[in-house]
Amino acid sequence: MRSKRLGGGPSALQLAQVNLASLEVLAQLAELDQAVLNAIPLGVYVCDSDGHILRANAKAEELWGRPVSLGSNAQRFCNCFRVETLAGEFIPPDATPMAQAVRHGAVFSGIEARVENPDGRRWVASVTIKPLCDRQGRVVGAINCFQDITREYDQREMLIRRQKSFDLAMTASKMGTWRYTMADNICLYDDNAQRLYGLTDGRFLHDDEGVKHKFHPDDMELMWSRVAKACDPNGEGLYDVEYRVRQLDGSWRWLSAWGYVEFEGEGDSRKPVAITGASRDISEMVQATEAQKLLINELNHRVKNMLATVQSIARQTQRSTPDAFGVRFEERLMALSRAHDLLTRRQWAGVGLRELLEQALSPFTSESDSAIRMDGPDHVLSAQAALSLAMVIHELATNAAKYGALSVPSGRIDLAWSIGSEGEAEALYLKWIEKDGPRVEEPTRRGFGARLIERSVGKDLGGKADMRFLPAGLQCGLTMPLGAIERR
Repeated sequence: MRSKRLGGGPSALQLAQVNLASLEVLAQLAELDQAVLNAIPLGVYVCDSDGHILRANAKAEELWGRPVSLGSNAQRFCNCFRVETLAGEFIPPDATPMAQAVRHGAVFSGIEARVENPDGRRWVASVTIKPLCDRQGRVVGAINCFQDITREYDQREMLIRRQKSFDLAMTASKMGTWRYTMADNICLYDDNAQRLYGLTDGRFLHDDEGVKHKFHPDDMELMWSRVAKACDPNGEGLYDVEYRVRQLDGSWRWLSAWGYVEFEGEGDSRKPVAITGASRDISEMVQATEAQKLLINELNHRVKNMLATVQSIARQTQRSTPDAFGVRFEERLMALSRAHDLLTRRQWAGVGLRELLEQALSPFTSESDSAIRMDGPDHVLSAQAALSLAMVIHELATNAAKYGALSVPSGRIDLAWSIGSEGEAEALYLKWIEKDGPRVEEPTRRGFGARLIERSVGKDLGGKADMRFLPAGLQCGLTMPLGAIERR
């Protein structure tokens, strides 16, 4: 049966140049009815060993967007207007897969390229090429079957982008996915889950040895009880548990794992076959919860200590006259409040000694006043030591303002401190010396201020106080071991 050639046949001169082997193949192709080729929904064309197009169907011309000129040197190997790699790099006609097939006998299956038609339309082609050989096995041409897969390619790229977005979201949320199958006792982890579980392989065998090495022993009972509950054929199949897993460096990470059980069968024959789920890193949340518990406990401790201090201040101040009670009680509470404010600004992480002294003495001095001179190295105190020392300094300053050096314009106070050795341990030595004030006499009884100083230094600061009421002015020496007052 004679066949119709699309776009006109090759000239006599061109046919004369075709070698005998190609003529043999051409004779075989001539046996194919063009109507049959045109009925094929794929683009089909055949080249000889020189790359001349010998046959092409209607779908090929439709995809190329232009007619083919059989045997033309201008359309060797391919009738595409322009061919590119998927990355956009131009592929010359003599470098196309068809050229490699007819020249070297290369075989291609499902390779992809981007094509541009004369009208500017761009599409993605999937190409399958097989060389044609004569009876001696020599390559005499090739047949190319190709199709437009732009829609499938775009859908695939969209899925890839979605998967990347999903993976990024999982990574950002510190999550990973996994699937555990009961039949082989193996759990498959994605890349994110492998990092979470400290694994170097996505395939993990849940045998006794592996589980004991990977999961914290204190969490094993809870984990297996949740697995059993989730796998109950009469249950909801929801798996939810929190546990610790060992990392590659031997440390532990807290994970929250949840998923659903896949069942097979119905009724009495219903049985679990797999659990599909995800895990998330909750180490920071667990640490925050623990820190919150410690903070609440610390807050309760501080509140109790503060209330005990206030109660002691109130009890001792009660011994004053009724008229003086309100003033003295308020002054002492304000001193305590100022120390609290300072520690709050430092987030209760300790405070420098100089800053604490300046804060405690601020109600008794002004910017232009040099009645109090301070000298000594700065040192960070613990929160509790700062509170106690602030009350001690307040009592010394209050006494000086009422009866001592700060009660007259000429009075001065030297406040100096140093760090030295107290036996085998280092200690902070602080000395309060009043000068040029009223003549001082030894009190007939110990007031609340003196008792508060001795009690605070001895009990709260682990040291001792030496108070001397000399005629020239009060002198108070404080010795406080560094181990009892430093921020820890």
